[in-house]
Amino acid sequence: MTDPHPLPDTELIKHKGYQIRLSPSGPEWLAFVARPKQRPSLILAADREAALAKAYEWIDLQLASDKKPE
Repeated sequence: MTDPHPLPDTELIKHKGYQIRLSPSGPEWLAFVARPKQRPSLILAADREAALAKAYEWIDLQLASDKKPE
């Protein structure tokens, strides 16, 4: 998930093998969450802290679903 033209206000955070790209977008914040080389999921929140908390929760749910036996 390398972007040749990153947004100037974008912040990259790595968490449990995922990348979280946080970026302000008007009055909201966007979080793009994905493992490297995967299509990102988009999370929208009112502020940076909420976007990051939602991103962490989303990652934890993905990891929990990966561990469930089928």
